[in-house]
Amino acid sequence: MSRWHATIYYRTEVGIPLNVEHDIEELEELQDIVERGPDWNTIIKIEVWLTIKTHPDMTLEKAQ
Repeated sequence: MSRWHATIYYRTEVGIPLNVEHDIEELEELQDIVERGPDWNTIIKIEVWLTIKTHPDMTLEKAQ
């Protein structure tokens, strides 16, 4: 299971966004995906979320 999931929404001529989903291990992979295209000028938005299970009792204070 990949650590991150990203959905890239592209603008189309018919007015309905095309969304392309990617499972990635490291966030830096997202840059390469965007650079490969389609043209980054057609991107409406990119949503990224964590897919691995985190520790529910962890807080910012405990992590320091």
